[in-house]
Amino acid sequence: MKLPLHLLAGALLLSAATASAKLPLIIVNGRNNHDWKATTESLRATLDGTGLFDVSVSTAPEDKVLPLPRPKVEDAAYLEAKQRHDELVKSLAPEQDAAWAKWQPDFSKYVAVVLDYNGPTWPEPMRKAFVDYVRGGGGVLLIHGANNSFPEWGEFNEMIGLGWRNAGFGVALTIDPATGGAVECCPGEASSAGAKHAFVVTTRQPGHPVLRGFPAEWLHATDELYHHMRGPAQGVTILASAYSDPQQRGSGRHEPVLWETAFGKGRVLTCSLGHLWPGDKDRSAVQCVGFQTLVARGAEYVATGKVTLDVPADFPTKDKPLIVEPAAVKWSAEKR
Repeated sequence: MKLPLHLLAGALLLSAATASAKLPLIIVNGRNNHDWKATTESLRATLDGTGLFDVSVSTAPEDKVLPLPRPKVEDAAYLEAKQRHDELVKSLAPEQDAAWAKWQPDFSKYVAVVLDYNGPTWPEPMRKAFVDYVRGGGGVLLIHGANNSFPEWGEFNEMIGLGWRNAGFGVALTIDPATGGAVECCPGEASSAGAKHAFVVTTRQPGHPVLRGFPAEWLHATDELYHHMRGPAQGVTILASAYSDPQQRGSGRHEPVLWETAFGKGRVLTCSLGHLWPGDKDRSAVQCVGFQTLVARGAEYVATGKVTLDVPADFPTKDKPLIVEPAAVKWSAEKR
């Protein structure tokens, strides 16, 4: 029986990548309400530092006309500014539409895609290529705000299982602390987040390749903790969670921070950690060694289905986070 061409190409690419020194991986970014430039810079440094990956980046065409903020009172000055803004949007539309239509990274060249993107829906050919890529065995790792993307794209919602969604969207999952299992909760509650703070991450699936060797609990550096993640929630395995403290405007529940779904033959990991807001000087959320380890081992897992990278010897404890610039993290790997 002959394999479809996209499945055959993916199988050959994975075989070649596994035999070579580095795994070809692409980060997709360029539109995000978060600081995607700083986030991608840090993600790339973490992945490069392991020595396992050949990292490329594909950036969405620049939005040359940002939305005009609405004032409390639409006075004459605002209406004049809005007219100029609308004229600029109209004049640049052909150029921007053409650039957007041409944007289509060749996913088939890579064994994994890291999404640092939260912007407009991709062009239809790019969406189709991405669906074919994942369904055919491509790996995907989503970072923080990337799970906010594409609420209207059904196949994407199936891929991620849970994301930042409105109150009526799908169902929400949380962890029952008594059993450690996932349960549905929070009807009518939209996705949200409390105040940024340090919080303890609990390993829920210690036998999973990404989390093998992780401590049962470790303190993650100051970050944003999402709660009420919603979606189709089909085939979702919650790998790690964190208690969302009401004193930090949280939900009072144990919320997923790392989960896995399958889409066709592809592996999809969603990590809700890694918040960097535009203007933030503190990069501890993405420089936490725990987060960097999830990124590095998660990328290897979605690319190959296994993990050879060891958990760094210097790692956060339950009481103390560990923040290290990516270039200084000490990685080791063994064949398994």
